[in-house]
Amino acid sequence: MDKFIISSTGLSMNYMPHYVAKELGFFEDVDLEVSSSVPTPWTNVLKEIDSGEAHAVEGGIWVPLIYFNRVKNYPAFSTIASRCPLVLLSREPVPAFSWKLLEGKKVLIAGGDGASHGLFILGCAFYSGADMSKITVVNNFLASTLVELFQGGFGDIISLQADMAAQLVTSGKGYIMADLTIHGGPVPWSVYYGTREFLEHPGNLAGRFTLALQKATTWVLDHDAADCEEIIRKNWPKVDVSYAINVINMFRREGMWTQSVRIDEGILDRWQNFLVYGNVIDAPLPYQSVVDARPYMYAEQNITGKPRC
Repeated sequence: MDKFIISSTGLSMNYMPHYVAKELGFFEDVDLEVSSSVPTPWTNVLKEIDSGEAHAVEGGIWVPLIYFNRVKNYPAFSTIASRCPLVLLSREPVPAFSWKLLEGKKVLIAGGDGASHGLFILGCAFYSGADMSKITVVNNFLASTLVELFQGGFGDIISLQADMAAQLVTSGKGYIMADLTIHGGPVPWSVYYGTREFLEHPGNLAGRFTLALQKATTWVLDHDAADCEEIIRKNWPKVDVSYAINVINMFRREGMWTQSVRIDEGILDRWQNFLVYGNVIDAPLPYQSVVDARPYMYAEQNITGKPRC
């Protein structure tokens, strides 16, 4: 089998089709031996694909968009998550969510994971009609620091990954205000991208990988998350399994994964508009400039065979 090495920006439940493909043998079916790791800091993912240490990055498409024609071009070739997995927590229960509820509030958004959290939340608020002049944002700290500050009384709303949010809710220090998987709308949150040289590999590594990922995504959508219990225990031993199953089933219902791993042009344009509003790109880039569609086309042409039970 050919080796396929992924440099990932994190270990996240919204990457479940990847883990399913690995554990259930979908990668083996296309003669790929897939491994992944998370470098520290996460920005080293670019160094790893530039050096050839890794073949592809698993992470936010905002990086290739911002780097395009400025530093280096990294075409994206398939999607792994089509919703934002963050949660907004407030100090008091909120009966019905509206983005206007951020007005007059100090909102804590972790900056250590990159720019995407702040760009997405503020983009959602702006395009939903909130008065941005009335929203105060603090995004200069790591999530762990913001959690401590929030528990100490600093800020009104905090944005966190679902597992960290659950800890605050359990301790009575916060209330779920909005799950952005539901209230954030569609977005190409996480994708796979690489160098142009990698995408010309004679062994068509990206196409074979995308084919396996497509089959695994279909499997995840067709199976209750309880069927992923062993994968959950292996990757998140400290997370309550029943909680994780509920989160993954919510992801399945709310569009975290779609029937196709193709990067959708419409939702990519939506995300790019957020980046324009956030002043990190000047204008939306043409789809074909940032997406290499050949791996998905290969997957679409070769998606045959009996599905796994």
